Amino acid sequence: MPSAVNNVLYNIVAAYNKQETEQAKKEKREAECMPSISAHTLRYTGCTRMAEQGLDMKVVQYIMGHANIGVTMEVYNHITERARIENEIAKMDTVQVV
Repeated sequence: MPSAVNNVLYNIVAAYNKQETEQAKKEKREAECMPSISAHTLRYTGCTRMAEQGLDMKVVQYIMGHANIGVTMEVYNHITERARIENEIAKMDTVQVV
């Protein structure tokens, strides 16, 4: 259940932040606390990394369990669009002007 995973993640982050805050006080510096992490954050990050690596979006859709490819594309299209633009620009760098 995501709620059980979330509780574990929140407890880990809270324990780290408490320890970091105490250590920062001792060292007279600003604490570098971790942001909240949830099951959704991990899911989104995993899917984003798959998109960054160029996995077929239909495969990503299947892995994520989205019933409709539109959901996958709406959420993660910014990654594939950027990669596609970078690839096309790289192609232009190899074109020889006559």
